[in-house]
Amino acid sequence: MNTIISKYNSYLKNLFLYFGASLIPMLLSLASNPLIAMNMSPEDYAITGYYTSFSTLLSPLVVFYMIHYYTKRYFEVSGEDREKLRALLLKSLIYFSGIISFFCLVGLWGYIKLFNCNSSIPFFPYALLTVLSLPLTGVYNLMLIDYRMGRESSKYFKIATYAGITSIALTLLFVVVLKCGAFGKLLGSLLANLIFFTYSCYHYRSLFKLNFEKKEFKVMIRFCAPLTVAAMLGFFSNGYDRVFLERLGNNTELGFYVVGVQMAAYINVFQTAIGNTFQPDLFQAIVERNKRKLWKVIGLLVGSTACIVAVYIFAAPLVVKILTAGRYMASVKYTQIIALSTLTSAMYYSISQITIALGKSRITLINKILTTVCSIALFSYLINHYQFIGAAWGMVLSFLLSLLGNFVLLQLGRKYSFFNH
Repeated sequence: MNTIISKYNSYLKNLFLYFGASLIPMLLSLASNPLIAMNMSPEDYAITGYYTSFSTLLSPLVVFYMIHYYTKRYFEVSGEDREKLRALLLKSLIYFSGIISFFCLVGLWGYIKLFNCNSSIPFFPYALLTVLSLPLTGVYNLMLIDYRMGRESSKYFKIATYAGITSIALTLLFVVVLKCGAFGKLLGSLLANLIFFTYSCYHYRSLFKLNFEKKEFKVMIRFCAPLTVAAMLGFFSNGYDRVFLERLGNNTELGFYVVGVQMAAYINVFQTAIGNTFQPDLFQAIVERNKRKLWKVIGLLVGSTACIVAVYIFAAPLVVKILTAGRYMASVKYTQIIALSTLTSAMYYSISQITIALGKSRITLINKILTTVCSIALFSYLINHYQFIGAAWGMVLSFLLSLLGNFVLLQLGRKYSFFNH
């Protein structure tokens, strides 16, 4: 009996700390949001929303899903081998990600010039600030995953809280105090990422002495390549909507839509805290082939998210009124719909993690290719017929398409070896 109580006390402690690491910055963000809303126009929100939407496409390529390789290997190795693996990730996330981010910036510039040259949203400096932020997140996320997989929730709490507070403080400085609008919003994020990238490199300074394992790097790249492509295709579930909507030429309504997306994103704080708590147990249950524990963890993850989404939808009008000082009430209808995408994405996330842990990265890639084609057609139809409301429902339905596709391919994997890689 004492053992059971002790076990669940540990879960509750970890949940509290993971939740607290997100809750404290979130509360500060909530408190500061009316100030930011009063100092940013709908056009400012349209600019930040447009370029940050590309992060869904470019971020997986820049960090190349290497963190997921680390989580997969974490319980498979130990001691010196884990330290070598950690050193490999550190150097790859600095040098490899830095090179890739340069090509991403060039590619984004080429896209704007060739396919969207009539856009009312300028390329410089917003695209530069957005892309440069991406490679700075890798090493920091490596440190967080180390704390999470090692169940060092207290250390995770401290560093994640400091990072969140720093980001909010810099945003307030540049947006509210210095009145820099969209430029200040993106610059604040960039500087916050730079500060904690520097700290993370210092934290792992001893790893720079270890040799770069070229053989392991090639294995990692082969494993991560399909996952990276699949994650990039996730842009068509969350990001493509804003790029498509920008072409409608209504930046004011796009600003209201972006605010709706940002308001709904607060739910992810709760969902992420729950996911962080149970992620080690999810991977461990899969490695141990403990199906009962696996489905129990998934049930807790999805069920908790569903409760949070239901509460948010009911409270959305009041939430938007308070957090935007009443300036963006037109965003309510969007945020209520988009909130449902948090639930459908949590459902997809659960089955996707199972697929990754089983080492079936080919399934993830095939699924994303198939569902991306369907998502593009879905968004095109919904936006052409229902514009911004259609885009919101597209986000919800696109994750359901991914969930269904992944499930079907896992079943096919039992019969056909082609899928089992």
